[in-house]
Amino acid sequence: MRVLGLDVSKHAGWALWETKHSLASIRCDVMEFPAKASIEYCADQMGLKVTKLIKDEKPDFIVLETALKMSPKGTAATVSSCMLHGAVYATLGNWGKPWGTISAATWRKMFFGAGYKPPLDKHGKNDWKQAAIDQCELEGIVLPTKKATRDNAAEAAALAFCGRGVDIHAGRYRPAFQDFLQQRNERAPSGGLFAGVTA
Repeated sequence: MRVLGLDVSKHAGWALWETKHSLASIRCDVMEFPAKASIEYCADQMGLKVTKLIKDEKPDFIVLETALKMSPKGTAATVSSCMLHGAVYATLGNWGKPWGTISAATWRKMFFGAGYKPPLDKHGKNDWKQAAIDQCELEGIVLPTKKATRDNAAEAAALAFCGRGVDIHAGRYRPAFQDFLQQRNERAPSGGLFAGVTA
């Protein structure tokens, strides 16, 4: 199963995991947009970039972080998140590609483990982005070299890994999701859904 993780933003991270292989096999990168481009232009381009990604990577299932419904950064950030996510949802729907969303709190618990405390940034706040980078490096996942955006790719890799925790919003995708879960269970006789992957 080819699982695509998408961390949707104006520096959108993507990661492709062929689940029969180890996490170190994950390939990831970032889709960027001009810094001063309008959100309308970015939404338009997001659809085109995701279309190319689908053609190039041929994913079987797509995992996205839940769109922000109320951003601490204000209304503009909330609108931006929803517009970019909407562009992705529409594109995936047009291609008939099964997808689901997962909240930040849920994938962090799955990726880092319950009770994990991330490092603090220079402002004394939890630095989940650096934590994602550190964990990916620990797993042997090769991240983009550009420091400013490699966290987006790292979080996309985490999303690809945490696909079993998604919410499915369109019933037509449930059979594909159940197939995904079944394949993972067949490879995890120990009871751990992602146990038993090979290099």
